[in-house]
Amino acid sequence: MAVVTGGSRGIGAAIAVRLAADGLTVHVVCHRALDAGRGVVKQIEANGGRATLHQADVGDEAAVERLVERVTAQDGALHVLVNNAAVIDDQLLALTSTVRWERVLRTNLTGPFLTSRAVLPVMLDQQWGRIINISSNSARTPGPGQSAYAASKGGIEALTRALAVEVGRKGIRVNCVAPGKVRTEMTAAVADRLGSDADGTRWGLPEDIGGLVAFLAGDEADYIQGQTFTVDGGRMVTRGGAARRSR
Repeated sequence: MAVVTGGSRGIGAAIAVRLAADGLTVHVVCHRALDAGRGVVKQIEANGGRATLHQADVGDEAAVERLVERVTAQDGALHVLVNNAAVIDDQLLALTSTVRWERVLRTNLTGPFLTSRAVLPVMLDQQWGRIINISSNSARTPGPGQSAYAASKGGIEALTRALAVEVGRKGIRVNCVAPGKVRTEMTAAVADRLGSDADGTRWGLPEDIGGLVAFLAGDEADYIQGQTFTVDGGRMVTRGGAARRSR
């Protein structure tokens, strides 16, 4: 059984659909996009899978605790947690209010902390579990105005490593996936306008991320722990090479 936060659209939806196709019952969690979430559940069910939609703010401690209680009461187990929910609120640091900064970090970093903490008792009892955090290449190559977002994603990668150390001997694997530029509803217009960059890399699809997450959620990934996997079509490699050639 899997819980996917931010599972109503984009990368989260693709992850939910893929995990359901692999035979997992999927609990799709969203905060506001309920109609989109219902669409994901219908798609999973139409393909013969099992899914339930939940509304919860991952940055709200009480809401997260209620969510995990509902999920475990329904299924009696919780095997996979995918921390995908995130917000973007780009603004130059000099113009960023404390409220905007804290909103980004509460969803993107405190959220995974709260959900991971809430599922750990169940996973520890099972002596088996998978926690997969979704980061971003912005943690390493942020654009202007991404101070809060990049800091939150850098934090989730550090959280991944620290938690892996704490629970690795209990059969729980904690890993992280860092997508590059991915075409979603939010980025489609930009992707169409920009196309491929001079480095030749294409915009990724949510399904490109879902496949790796599905692998990390399974038994075959049992020897992988505390790692962050970049999925960007080689963008970081090619951009680094271009920078070296320009020098």
